Amino acid sequence: MAIANCKRCGKIYNRVRRDICPQCIAEEDEAFHLVRTYLRENRDATIEDVVEETGVPMELIISMIQDGRLILRDNPNIFYACEHCGQPTQSGRFCAACSRELSTALQKAGEGLRQRMGGDKTSRGYFSRS
Repeated sequence: MAIANCKRCGKIYNRVRRDICPQCIAEEDEAFHLVRTYLRENRDATIEDVVEETGVPMELIISMIQDGRLILRDNPNIFYACEHCGQPTQSGRFCAACSRELSTALQKAGEGLRQRMGGDKTSRGYFSRS
């Protein structure tokens, strides 16, 4: 097992899956249940309302949404800023427009790399001669 420092509290622990210790995982799970229960009962709440009523930090709520743990399909008033342009979004790190832009840029970069390497779309890797 790998030994690591907890990202949240700094304690040393045996890292199994996540980058936080078991105690912080339990705290996050409790916060998740508080937020989820509040959102089920208050479908029109904003993210500020959730923070105020549950006491869970906004960064943790956003992290839960970005990780896919908290899904907002029934909560239309919860938004946070896109990491690229700052526009409101309800899932992931980027808004829909920035996601499309990033996807297009990655496709163009991949095509450019294939052209530079002289490969076609059917090649599956690189061949090196010894």
